[in-house]
Amino acid sequence: MGSIDKNKKWIGLATLFFFLGQGVSLSAETFKDPAGLLNLDLEDLGEIVISTVSKKEESLFNSASAVYVISSEDIRRSGVTTIPEALRMAPGVEVARLDGNKWAISVRGFSELFSTKLLIMIDGRSVYTPLFAGVYWDMQDTLLEDVERIEVVRGPGGTLWGANAVNGVVNIITKQAEDTQGVLATASMGNVQTSEGAVRYGDKLGENAYYRTYMKYAQHGEFNDSLDKIGGDGWNNTQGGFRVDWNPSENNRFTFLGNGYSGKSGQRRQSITQAGSPFFTTSDEDILIHGGNLQAEWKRTLSPTSDIQSKIYFDQTNRQDRVLGQTINTVDFEFQHGFQANENHELIWGFGQRVIWDDMDDTFTISFKPEERVDSITNVFVQDKIPFLDNKVHLTLGSKLEWNTMTEFEVQPSVRLSWLPHDSHFFWGAVSRAVRTPSRVEDSSRLNFTGFFNGANNVNALIGDGTMDSEKLIAFETGYRFRPDNTFLLDVTAFFNQYDELRTSESKASFTETIPGPVHTVNPRMYGNNMEGEAYGVEMTAQWKALEWWELNAGFTWFQLHLHLDPSSSDTTAELAEGNSPEYRFHLRSNMDLTRQVEFDTAMYFVDELSNQKVDSYVRFDARLGWKPTDTVEISLSGQNLFDPDHPEFGQQNGIFSTEVPRTLLGKLTLRY
Repeated sequence: MGSIDKNKKWIGLATLFFFLGQGVSLSAETFKDPAGLLNLDLEDLGEIVISTVSKKEESLFNSASAVYVISSEDIRRSGVTTIPEALRMAPGVEVARLDGNKWAISVRGFSELFSTKLLIMIDGRSVYTPLFAGVYWDMQDTLLEDVERIEVVRGPGGTLWGANAVNGVVNIITKQAEDTQGVLATASMGNVQTSEGAVRYGDKLGENAYYRTYMKYAQHGEFNDSLDKIGGDGWNNTQGGFRVDWNPSENNRFTFLGNGYSGKSGQRRQSITQAGSPFFTTSDEDILIHGGNLQAEWKRTLSPTSDIQSKIYFDQTNRQDRVLGQTINTVDFEFQHGFQANENHELIWGFGQRVIWDDMDDTFTISFKPEERVDSITNVFVQDKIPFLDNKVHLTLGSKLEWNTMTEFEVQPSVRLSWLPHDSHFFWGAVSRAVRTPSRVEDSSRLNFTGFFNGANNVNALIGDGTMDSEKLIAFETGYRFRPDNTFLLDVTAFFNQYDELRTSESKASFTETIPGPVHTVNPRMYGNNMEGEAYGVEMTAQWKALEWWELNAGFTWFQLHLHLDPSSSDTTAELAEGNSPEYRFHLRSNMDLTRQVEFDTAMYFVDELSNQKVDSYVRFDARLGWKPTDTVEISLSGQNLFDPDHPEFGQQNGIFSTEVPRTLLGKLTLRY
């Protein structure tokens, strides 16, 4: 079991069930009045309305996809303070913390600092950076009290969401302004998260409009590395924003929202900074981050069976560190129309345009050609849902056609079939194609990653020369949901993914450079597409409302990834990505309302070893005790990783040193008026 031996593992399990057992012994008289307790039936949970799977509202239980919803109540009762930590609750999602402000988050494999095959959105706005193909999580520090739900779709979403929604889609959906009226104030303090405070205010604008504004500040402390030295990875962020929802008529709805942020993230990095000895510089550095976004949406109901939606947003991110300065601007517009063509066809179609322009400040470590560039993506999609056998069977056909400035034309079709033989049973299957287009780094950059002297100066460089093609996936999925009554829900998914033209780095002929000096030999490697592979596994989740005041949630994932280099490839490391994901993962969460004022919530996570990262398996135990003395006051004490003083979750990436996740305690006060 690596650093966590079997005895410790079983002690953890016994402790968890001991805590749960204390709730069972409570008198039934305590729970005669269920007001304020866990009163959401799982039947209602199955009917939660989701939108990410099909870009329209549908019930969770009848969705022909592997989808999981993390609710606002799940987030509140977990005690987590960031979106990445909240994603641990979703089965099939790999969450590994590199240091105090960085995470490797993926679905169905290929986990790394910039996990390239998972699309992350906030209210439909992509936060997937086109520079490295991943997410800067320290720049996504939204107010968690504003999050209505997080929809996690495991499996390809390219048919509706486009390239880069390869292995999954995560859509973080915030609450409507009408649901956040009045004053909210929060303050928290802990041993690692030094302090956090937030204020939100919501009110009406006339008869048909609501608004809210908020401001948040968070200061996070540093973690220690494996040698018990401070890792230099503390971070802080100030963020504010607004949302306005306006209904000028019964059939029209407008939404306007925006956010701005500024902060600083620390890291310890080793990078090559010159062409001669000593080549490398290792130091602690502060990354300066700031940015903002504005978004507008319009929804119009044309008839009971027809509606149109349009959305436009602008996003700017600015990030400055020792080896790279980057400013990325994005404008995105999309339109969609859904209608009932006749009793047998439910159609949805749309189109979109995205323009990205960036400005890079080059250094010896990394440079771009050109430093400033404009890219664009144009797309059109269509999807048809066809019912059979008195609406018991549905066939969904769809495809997205996309043109981009790097790989030009891409096609991403899907076929989904679902069957509802009984209100308690739901079966589905799908075959989909998805692609992942190259990032700016893979297409037009040079990264000098090592240097050495062997009678002459040598620099090893990784170069994107515009020849890398898209990575491709054909995915086969099948699933089953079972809901015998309003206390139990089981969801099982099996999948097989076939990948082709995966990214590799291929050696090329060396050449000599004189600028910058001293004279040195460059040993280049070019991005290529000379690897294929297959991934398969099973994902399960079960939710059980054991008693009126006690709910349990369990998740299990078994995963396998096998990669195969083309015989002509000179890459020696790409296949090692097999060991970046755990074979087994398991979690068990318990939410208990001990009284109408007192909540006790626990969670246990088991994560298998990461062989390529040299990270042992570990058990993590979290707990939260909450007290609501009045309707307007909430006090909570939460702890994460309570069984361990610290443990690693991922290894060094891109020259950035990793640290270990410590035991944390956090006290929080929340006021609502």
